[in-house]
Amino acid sequence: NIFEVAELTIDPLLLVGWALLCEPMAQEAMQTSLEVKGDADDYSNGCVSGGNINTFRYQFHEHLEIDAQTICNFLREIERRYNRDIPFHNSVHAADVAQTTHCLFQMMDQECLTSIFDPITIFSLILAATFHDVCHPGTSNLFQQNAQTSIAVKYENTSILENMHLAVGLSLLFGNEKRDEWSVFEGWADDDRARAEEIMKESILNTDMAHHFANLDHLESLIEQVHTMAKDITEEHGNNAEIGGPQPQPILSILAQISHQVKSGEGGGLAQIELEGKCNQLAGLLVGFILHGADISNPAKSGDLPIHWGSRVFDEFFEQGDKEKEMGLPISPLCDRGTVKLPESQVNFIKYVALPTYELLGSVIPRVKKEVVPNMSRTIEYWEGEKN
Repeated sequence: NIFEVAELTIDPLLLVGWALLCEPMAQEAMQTSLEVKGDADDYSNGCVSGGNINTFRYQFHEHLEIDAQTICNFLREIERRYNRDIPFHNSVHAADVAQTTHCLFQMMDQECLTSIFDPITIFSLILAATFHDVCHPGTSNLFQQNAQTSIAVKYENTSILENMHLAVGLSLLFGNEKRDEWSVFEGWADDDRARAEEIMKESILNTDMAHHFANLDHLESLIEQVHTMAKDITEEHGNNAEIGGPQPQPILSILAQISHQVKSGEGGGLAQIELEGKCNQLAGLLVGFILHGADISNPAKSGDLPIHWGSRVFDEFFEQGDKEKEMGLPISPLCDRGTVKLPESQVNFIKYVALPTYELLGSVIPRVKKEVVPNMSRTIEYWEGEKN
């Protein structure tokens, strides 16, 4: 519950980002602080088991040049640039998106995750989550466009806010605002640093809802193609197929198996090579889709969290509508507090946007289908009950 974290500290993004990006050092520090006993070998084995703790591990420190103090300095600077007075797009939301990104990775299970995505990809996506909405003004792209704000002009009415968020983060990491104290990628090879930058760029730009339905269709198409190609290889070669077997395989298993074969240098025929290409495309698209899914995950949460988040987002929408009235601008959809009905709007958003997103993610990550999608059904039931 990210709201409980926000009650413990005025810097929830710093705390969550530190825990995710600086593990296992962060967990070791927390264990020491809480006096939780655990075997030192548990850390090297990738799992902490002391005191009923059972923790998924990235072990970034074994693969990447990272410095916990530098990462924390960056997180402090990013959090400082989020507006605490904005109801929804603030650092609590950023912390929640970072945590949800982690949860989606975790649901893939460690072996599958590390087969499909390397440490640079995982680290870069979680880092991108921390600044994906930095400096958000509390108004939408449509507002920027109608008001012809300076950033609308600068980015030519294209993914206005997303380009701005990205520019702020990249300026701090690589550009004219870069400082030694928050130079997260110091010591990285040029190629690795460039790849991390590209992952962050593509994933943040893909959080623009303008791309939602096209990306949904593209991902669904790739999933179907990978399933079909894997099935064809299995039918052609029987149980001796390198990626096949008597039963259809989950997409996650196909991606992990293909990735393992590529890394181990195992050969294959033309069909196998074509499948490898499609799997690479699917894995690449999935990276950005995970961050986008985390960004619209409010209805997927358990308990009362979807209600709290739903109220916050509409508080922000209605404040925008009030501002548009004052400025004589067209009132944006969902922003007129006099006509918009919160329950109906929430039901429509979940049914037509959030639920299809998580059903598609669930077709790739089985635990999402089993554990997350049912939460959305319960959230729909709640808002349906609130219509009267």
